[in-house]
Amino acid sequence: MHFLDYTIFGAYMLGVLGIGFYHFRRNKNAEDYYVGSRSVSAHHVGLSIVATDVGGGFSIGLGGLGFAMGLSGSWLLFTGLVGAWL
Repeated sequence: MHFLDYTIFGAYMLGVLGIGFYHFRRNKNAEDYYVGSRSVSAHHVGLSIVATDVGGGFSIGLGGLGFAMGLSGSWLLFTGLVGAWL
């Protein structure tokens, strides 16, 4: 790796740690951390569930399923996405 690669990686890590530290300082107790002070809307909870279900492993696995089964294998992704959102 070159110096520029290390610089970009270091800046990225500092940015991620900075964001984490900022939000760590905003939390006042365990309820703030675990349930967002109970101020998270149902829409955001639904999007979080969809993001959890449609992670990298799920998408890569369904790509393989689509290769093995054809177009019918891809329906699992689309129906699962809609079902989780609803």
